[in-house]
Amino acid sequence: MVLRDTKLAKWALGLLAVVLLSNWLVYQPMVQRFLSIELEMEVVIGSMVDLMMISPALAYAAFKLSKKQVIGVIVFGLVLGRVIIPEELFAPFTFLLYSGIGVEVLLLAAELGLIFLFVRKIPGIRSSMQVSGIGPLFSFLPAVGDKVSSHMLLRILSSEGLMMYYALFSWRKKPPVHEGAVTMHHKTSAVAMNIMLIHAVVIETIGIHWWLHTKLPILSFILLILNVYTVLLFIAEIQITRLHPLEVKNDSIYVTQGLMQRMVIPLHKIDTMEWGATPGKDALVFMCKDFEEIQPQVVLFLKEPLEATMFMGRKKQVSEVALRVDEPEKLKKLMET
Repeated sequence: MVLRDTKLAKWALGLLAVVLLSNWLVYQPMVQRFLSIELEMEVVIGSMVDLMMISPALAYAAFKLSKKQVIGVIVFGLVLGRVIIPEELFAPFTFLLYSGIGVEVLLLAAELGLIFLFVRKIPGIRSSMQVSGIGPLFSFLPAVGDKVSSHMLLRILSSEGLMMYYALFSWRKKPPVHEGAVTMHHKTSAVAMNIMLIHAVVIETIGIHWWLHTKLPILSFILLILNVYTVLLFIAEIQITRLHPLEVKNDSIYVTQGLMQRMVIPLHKIDTMEWGATPGKDALVFMCKDFEEIQPQVVLFLKEPLEATMFMGRKKQVSEVALRVDEPEKLKKLMET
């Protein structure tokens, strides 16, 4: 869940915490004795309204939630009510809990069906990618959306598939070499930084796993899985950085910053270019990391907002793009021709 970038969202998040905490406290025997509270059905009804209506509304105001996620928040409120409210008082509302769980099961079944359809459509997805001729990083998600669906679950699964592909199966690939390819990482420490992070995660994994596996084996196993995932993510970042320079081809600019963000910018959609300009706070910046602080070299102002693909397949509308490359003069000539 992504927190909304508004003052109202912060207030809503604070109120959500107050609502949940107050409903938990009112059912604690110590609090009841201290405040001389007697639990009656009116109190339980008030809690159910808080958990099923007020809390989801506040969560929606605080976070960017889909309709399915809002339903999930309502079901979570029902489950939380079953946990904190004494069983004899919650009994009249049991049918609501079972109804909510039933809806979640139906949604889960629909998502499993979507995944099954995705697996069946893999041959068609591969054919669509081959026809596009632009490589898996830029063609896989559009092919999935065209052949199956652009559902958020499929975008997440597709993003994870891309990570596994680049981390494990892209080692024989070579970066493109043509007049429109401009590297972005040779004059930075992006690859070295990712290698350092991999070493740090591996050392931490060995140390913590050795210490935890006899005391908390389940937690140790969970941390091991998370650390393996993190290493694969960093390896994929290295491979994408190496294999995908900025490319000007097909009358478009193809630019990516690992799995975090990527974008295709048609040249005719560029309004103006300003070399040496400072990007605005809403600009999408494509710039490899370095040990020293560096700045973008050029800012592209678009005629209209274009769609960029972010981490986990999330979409974002962008009107301003900032770039930094190894050979700015080469990029300038490519943009002027």
